Amino acid sequence: MGLYGDPDALDALAAELAQRARDVRAAGAEHRREAERTRWVSDAAAAYRRQVARDCADVDAATDAMEQAAEALRRHADALRERLAEIARAERAVRAWLSERAARGVELFEDVGGVLGHLPEAGADAWRQASGRLSRLGMW
Repeated sequence: MGLYGDPDALDALAAELAQRARDVRAAGAEHRREAERTRWVSDAAAAYRRQVARDCADVDAATDAMEQAAEALRRHADALRERLAEIARAERAVRAWLSERAARGVELFEDVGGVLGHLPEAGADAWRQASGRLSRLGMW
């Protein structure tokens, strides 16, 4: 996993969490159906049905939270993919810029070498021309 995380691993975790939410929801639904199939009548049966209803509501709330967490993980994975793509684009741009500067540096050294190879005598008017060339090269 990289410094920023692994979006595929986050997607896998989200899928696992969503599947567990489905499993829990199915178990809660089965529990609800079992309670509905109960045919006995008494105060205890009424209390049982009320408790099942509360339990099933809690299960539904928990599975809703699990599904929301899975969706948040998916969104985070997508945002992470976008961020990693931005970083990769920036890295390519910096590499291209550095490569261009390195190539320009070689040209610059060749240009400076050309200027320095033909220096005029001290005090000669040609120094103005050499100064202008060095200035255009960003050296002066």
